[in-house]
Amino acid sequence: MLGIIKGDIRYEALAKMLPSVLSGELYDFIGIDTLLLPFGGIDEYYNIKQSKLNLLDILKENDIKTIFVGNANSRLKEVCSHKNIRLIELLQELDFIIPNAKLTSMGIIDYLSRGDVAVSDLKISIIGYGNIGYTLAELLDSYGTKFTILPMNKEEEKFIKLKGYKLNEINEADILINTVPKNLDWEYSRLIDKRIIDVASAPYGFDIEKIEQLKIKYEIVGAIPSKFAPTSAAKILKKYIEKNV
Repeated sequence: MLGIIKGDIRYEALAKMLPSVLSGELYDFIGIDTLLLPFGGIDEYYNIKQSKLNLLDILKENDIKTIFVGNANSRLKEVCSHKNIRLIELLQELDFIIPNAKLTSMGIIDYLSRGDVAVSDLKISIIGYGNIGYTLAELLDSYGTKFTILPMNKEEEKFIKLKGYKLNEINEADILINTVPKNLDWEYSRLIDKRIIDVASAPYGFDIEKIEQLKIKYEIVGAIPSKFAPTSAAKILKKYIEKNV
């Protein structure tokens, strides 16, 4: 039986698709052998993020064989190794990452479309050319949007050039979309007239204090698949969980 920690909207949709227990209360997690944690996992004290639960309490009451999480910290890795639990980090698995990145990119397009300007009329700079950067660039290209891409290394630069996309040119963009979970070395004065949408995970792509000091338009938009299309996001999870349990 799969135990799902309540909190993420996509998890609620997933609970309707699989035999499972969805709850935020310890007494409901009895007789489970598989556990789906929030993507953020646990903290240093084994507290499960986005909940009032502690992982050690759940493990004490159940014979857990497999734990799914987005990314695992050292605490989670240690306890799984010690108790011989199979740990699967979803955000390290290509079979999950690729469809999730595609759904994320569709969600970004949906978010951009909520204003009074069509996506095709925007000028965008994508920061990073990983899974989200790649799929987002393909969608923007299909809309005829003017966009450039800022690569993080020579390999990304090579693949951007192979696709025929434009590099850098941040000055020409109205909107910057960051996909890189790392504070980059920015000349912040260049960003004052830009709108920044950060879709990366913590620590994000910018120094928040500098952003606030200069009053730059900055938005952190997280958990996009869950917010944009929770049922579709749940289907991606379902397919991967069924394949690995």
